[in-house]
Amino acid sequence: MNELKIVWTSDFFGITVGEMATAAVVLLIFILMRKFFARTVIARLKRWASLTETDFDDQLIKALQQPLMFIFFIIGLSFSVNWISFGNQTEEILVRIIKSLIAFTIFWTGFRLVDPISIFFDRLLTRLAGPVAHELKNYLLKFLKVFLIGSGIVAVLAQWGINPWPYFAGIGVLSLPFAFAAKDAVSNLFGGIKLILIDRAFSVGDWIEAPSIGHGTVEQITLSTVKIRKFSKAIQSIPNGVIANAAITNWSRMSNRRVKMDIGLIYSTTSDQFETILNNIRTYISEDDRVDHNVTEMVHLVAFNASSVDINVYYYTKTTDWLSWRAIVEEHMLAFMKIVENAGSGFAFPSQSIYIEKPNQSGKRNHNLADQIDESGT
Repeated sequence: MNELKIVWTSDFFGITVGEMATAAVVLLIFILMRKFFARTVIARLKRWASLTETDFDDQLIKALQQPLMFIFFIIGLSFSVNWISFGNQTEEILVRIIKSLIAFTIFWTGFRLVDPISIFFDRLLTRLAGPVAHELKNYLLKFLKVFLIGSGIVAVLAQWGINPWPYFAGIGVLSLPFAFAAKDAVSNLFGGIKLILIDRAFSVGDWIEAPSIGHGTVEQITLSTVKIRKFSKAIQSIPNGVIANAAITNWSRMSNRRVKMDIGLIYSTTSDQFETILNNIRTYISEDDRVDHNVTEMVHLVAFNASSVDINVYYYTKTTDWLSWRAIVEEHMLAFMKIVENAGSGFAFPSQSIYIEKPNQSGKRNHNLADQIDESGT
């Protein structure tokens, strides 16, 4: 018995065998509790989660399992250290190690929770970002994970009295060349965010026009580029940094589609004929339900041109579909032609009159009109 007491009280580096044994037993107890927790509580939670329709609880338990089990090790280590009498310096180091492990566990847990919790933001991102919701989500998750890693490093270093910011400043200076090389990529990324989340100038399927691209239909929108299907059926990829600063016309968001035409009639048309033609065109347009009568609608004589007297016709259709609009315009043009023909008038074309003087019987030139020849040869 005395021999056992001697062994129990003997020390190594100022720590008795009894203290070490007690600390080891305490640590072993918490390790066994950790295994019990994994086999009972975690296993039961997993079974319950498997019975639900959602995957969120399964992912949540999977994310928390390892951090929760690691906490048992930290608690056991903390109790074990308390059983041993260390010198002040050694005890301070051990306390800092335990605090560092706690800080690490907190940010490690946050890192593992990022993916499961992101499910709650899917609907919001879909409403805000539309076609690039998945891509934007990946960017945000990567940023958040990097932020948590950086914050965790700062928190651990803070336990040792180390100020990391001078090192980060040095890293920032060294990364300037890389930042300069990536400025176009960053510009495209922020241009995409501006287009999608702020301006919302267009969406997939819209017919747009811009000085840098001409006309085309938006086929795909990403955070870096916009793909336009040209009317020639070719695909044009435009960096978001370019299109974000361009003046964009979105023809697909027209409330109406405009019809604007000038009808040039011959000068031999009488004023009565003009009144008949104008009234008949106005009546025809006013009776067409495909024309939007709540916006501007004009039919007027507007100009005496060199070869014609012009009627300007200006109104809007209700439809904005291109093919439907063209069909309406074609039908209206044929109707206007019949109105002009029924009134006994005709359509003018560019012409020029040439006057040729003929000498009279006395040999003098006659200043009266001799011939009139237009450029068509008549």
